Amino acid sequence: MPWSLLAATLVASVALTARLLVWLPPPQLIRILPWLQSLAAGLLMGDALLHMVPDALAQGESIGRVGPHILMGMLALFTVECVLRALRTPGTTATFAHMNIVGDALHHLVDGVVIGASFTVNPAVGWLVALAIMLHELPREVSNAGVLIAGGYDRDAAFILTFATCGATPFGALLMAGLAPAAFLAESLVLAAGTTLYLACGDLIPALWANATKSRQRLAPALGVSAGVILMWIAALLERAVLK
Repeated sequence: MPWSLLAATLVASVALTARLLVWLPPPQLIRILPWLQSLAAGLLMGDALLHMVPDALAQGESIGRVGPHILMGMLALFTVECVLRALRTPGTTATFAHMNIVGDALHHLVDGVVIGASFTVNPAVGWLVALAIMLHELPREVSNAGVLIAGGYDRDAAFILTFATCGATPFGALLMAGLAPAAFLAESLVLAAGTTLYLACGDLIPALWANATKSRQRLAPALGVSAGVILMWIAALLERAVLK
């Protein structure tokens, strides 16, 4: 358990890269926000379909249950959004920013579960899995902070929240330490894939259309989403190469 907790903490520390956004001048930050939003949507879709689902299948999830579990994850996050919208008071923070926090925390929880399960199999495999997860977390954390800023949070708050959600990674590792390696790993991966897809398609992309209004930003949705998917595809290939 100490090694899995250390590895999960190191993975969570990649959220410090989100601090890069704080150093950007405000005019430059405003110009790149639609690109960060679209990149985040692409990274989330790629993460769900190119990383989480294949990993769940490798962990024993049957093909026939992938679809229902993805739908369950989507419905769960949709229900959370309904509650948030019902309780939300008028303010400057958009609902999609709140949803990003919920989805990101769940994603990090699953990352911690995966790391914890890997260390119960073999410490060497556990470190390789932690390294692979870190590879695909680096671009996600910067783009996630960009989503929060676009949703109304100031830059310092976006960094603090991005860093705080990463605390779910060591918590997931601790949670997995008391369970059998395959207890619910495959199912949790597919459920998380469903929540990730809902967050990308149901919240981030609709919000992106409203922000990409300038002529130079109108290509941001297509180019940014495509870049995010390609980056996650490369990360998935690197992960498989590391784990071979």
